[in-house]
Amino acid sequence: MFTIKRSIVINKFGKKNEILYIRSTIKEERNYMLTFKTPILTAPFKEHPVADITREEPQEFDIKPEDKFTLEHYCKALLLKIITLNKSKIKPFIRYQVEILSDPFVWLNKLEKLIDLNREQFITKDENCKLDKALMVIEVFRQEIETGKFSNSKYNFKKVKQKIQCYKSPEEKLSYLLEVKTEYLQYKPPLIDPTEVAFDIQCDLEMTLLKTQVKLKKRSLSTTEDEKSKRSLSEVEGLPKLQINSKLNCFVDVFYQMMYEKQINGKPYLSATPSEVAEVISKIFIDKEGNEISQDSVKTILRPSRFEKRPKGNARLNID
Repeated sequence: MFTIKRSIVINKFGKKNEILYIRSTIKEERNYMLTFKTPILTAPFKEHPVADITREEPQEFDIKPEDKFTLEHYCKALLLKIITLNKSKIKPFIRYQVEILSDPFVWLNKLEKLIDLNREQFITKDENCKLDKALMVIEVFRQEIETGKFSNSKYNFKKVKQKIQCYKSPEEKLSYLLEVKTEYLQYKPPLIDPTEVAFDIQCDLEMTLLKTQVKLKKRSLSTTEDEKSKRSLSEVEGLPKLQINSKLNCFVDVFYQMMYEKQINGKPYLSATPSEVAEVISKIFIDKEGNEISQDSVKTILRPSRFEKRPKGNARLNID
């Protein structure tokens, strides 16, 4: 059974509000429920923690979400919680809300504004005592924030962004992001903000960004090396070519010896591939008839299995 009290109040803007106070006489339902005939005045909250009902049933301090989030519903739910909770639970309730926020100081300011905007709609002594208690708690928490005594959730992505700047390598940053994301999914907080991107998704986006930056850096370095190589070759191309007066196979055999037969301290005289040597020879030299040298011909002479293409015995140039 319920008893209903109807009141007409005039707020500070001169607007009449009809308020219904419904009190249950059932022992288990002694909380007040408030129904506004006119919309309440909202405060511009930037963060809106509500219960994640996909995980579990809402708890005592949770703000229950609607199918579609609205600022008016959120503001109304906050006011209802404050005036229906026991006075001793108002401080734990407000702490419960601000623990996951990225900027609890701003949220507390908005809650204070919300109470001030709608204060004239609450007329009972009990309600005003609870609102006064809420304002006092707001001030206490603001002082704690200003003095550095207040700490909120570690699953605050702005703080995570600041934290990863302490790591030097991309590997360390990725490892930290993966660690906090895994811990978040294992111990997911009961409150979420339906207007924000989920913490684990923000971690994924940051990891994707880091991986992309690493790929771009490697590609940039590779491009730079290619440009240096092309530049050095173009500089060579601008010089007059040198003429070889011996047979081509005798000349190329000198490179073969330096690549495969002669060593110094266990390493070949020349560390290069047949393709690299063939390109250099074709760019710098011409044969004894003054003709361009084919890279394919040079690579054939340098191939270890094509010994018949190289000079033999005294015809070889000894580079010892």
